[in-house]
Amino acid sequence: MKVTGILNINKPAGITSYDVVDVVKKIFEGSKVGHTGTLDPIATGVLPIIIGDATKLSNELMGEDKVYRVKLLLGVETNTYDITGRIVFASVIKNDEIYIRERIKRFIGVQEQIPPQYSAIKVDGKRAYEYAREGKTVKLKARNIEIYNIDNIAVDLRKREVIFDVHCTKGTYIRTLVNDIGKKIGCGATMLELTRLKNGNFDIKDSIGLYEFLRMEYKEMLKNIVTIEEYYKELKKISLKKDEYSKFLNGVKINFEETDKLVRVYNGNKYSGLGEIKDGKLKRYVIENE
Repeated sequence: MKVTGILNINKPAGITSYDVVDVVKKIFEGSKVGHTGTLDPIATGVLPIIIGDATKLSNELMGEDKVYRVKLLLGVETNTYDITGRIVFASVIKNDEIYIRERIKRFIGVQEQIPPQYSAIKVDGKRAYEYAREGKTVKLKARNIEIYNIDNIAVDLRKREVIFDVHCTKGTYIRTLVNDIGKKIGCGATMLELTRLKNGNFDIKDSIGLYEFLRMEYKEMLKNIVTIEEYYKELKKISLKKDEYSKFLNGVKINFEETDKLVRVYNGNKYSGLGEIKDGKLKRYVIENE
């Protein structure tokens, strides 16, 4: 049986995102499996796992916004920008809670962000973290990101900890954000904990823990997989006649007076996959079980 859809896994700390992919791949043997946005081993939370034809939507799903809950430690900087790294700077904290909150809020908006040296970005065919482990520093290009909001800020000066939620665009490195916040406050900071609360339409409230999932019977596992049709249920539904569908399936663009967008395509009443309308033309995007 070919399995297709998206599995909303709540990743535990201590394992990589690829470890989760590898486990799911073993369960659904023969199906392609991937994920839609890496979480560091220290991080927990929403990790959408794409299976079967859903892997064709990798770029689409990776481009969605994210929401994280962050806990940071003030007065310390590490080489990895999180608590797993080597301490490279330490300082006393001279600022009050109001000042700290105001400085954190300054990061809301469009900005350029330089990824951390300990990242999976490739430089000349080699991962940046591989250079970092060798004690080498590589020049990483700044990327445009946007922080839509930072809220639920809680400051505990006794513990020197700050917790907040951040809503941001894809490609945002929260470890870098924490490091930059520490510099803006003036005392340094490193990330203690990170939980992804949302990834696009996937919410941690609807997620399932990896080990809970592994204890399920196979039929129960399948019930936790969201179909592409269900995930995109808010998209416009387009039903094609037999001759139109045949052309659509063969890659022929069909005239369609709509604004540019993705749509759900049906062969009569039977769901087929997704189409894309662009410049007044409907073309195939992702066709399932072809």
